[in-house]
Amino acid sequence: MPSILKLSLNYQHKLIIKKSLIQLAGILALIAFWQYLADQLSNMILATPKQTFSRLAELIMGAEFWQTLQVSLTRLTIALSVACLIGSSLGVVAGRKAWVRDFLAPTRWLLMSIPPVIVVLLAMLWFGMGSSMVIFITVILLSPTVYVNTQKNVSKIDKHWLELATIYQFSFYQRLTKIYIPAIAPPLCATLVIVCCSGVRIVVLAEVLGSHKGIGYQLANAGSNFETPELYAWVLVSLLIVAILELLLLRPIQYRLLHWQGTVL
Repeated sequence: MPSILKLSLNYQHKLIIKKSLIQLAGILALIAFWQYLADQLSNMILATPKQTFSRLAELIMGAEFWQTLQVSLTRLTIALSVACLIGSSLGVVAGRKAWVRDFLAPTRWLLMSIPPVIVVLLAMLWFGMGSSMVIFITVILLSPTVYVNTQKNVSKIDKHWLELATIYQFSFYQRLTKIYIPAIAPPLCATLVIVCCSGVRIVVLAEVLGSHKGIGYQLANAGSNFETPELYAWVLVSLLIVAILELLLLRPIQYRLLHWQGTVL
């Protein structure tokens, strides 16, 4: 048995190394393509990778960079937490209660149909410029996605499990941790990836359109001043935030929820 376990661990280790090498090759290919495009276009349109990374290094050395990052990350954390809490809570209830699902259907349709630009304009009118506006926009645009995925998967849970929970008098917490979460874990993990990536994009967009602080504000500033290397440096920061969120937050959550299946998305 120890030898079989050792072989299994070695095989998994080799798979991880192979996957990492392939991902690294993909990153290098993107950078090479970026360099090729930069050589074909003017520096006013597209900065080179060297110019972008050099400007990013300069920004990191300044206190303003970390203040800007803190503002955007705070907004993102609050918005994602509220959106996931609202969407998942309503989704669980609507998945079990048909009348709740029908009652929320018009609101869900409205929020998923309204163009984001209208949400932005209304939020600017109601909340003015600042964090409240950015958080409101992000929550409004992300909550329906979490709600729909949660509701659809909760409604597919085998009723026999719920009947057993009733017979053995499971508490709400036991139903949630022993039935609902294991049943919806795979689609929930996929939803979290989509929501986190979309959340970064929405927060940055909202900051570009209506904020005096944050990554989006710095992007708009750099664009209006034709500081192309700085513009792409902030774009790179946005991409790095998504990558860090996936590695440090989503991967541990996925492992926690899916390790019993031997699957990580």
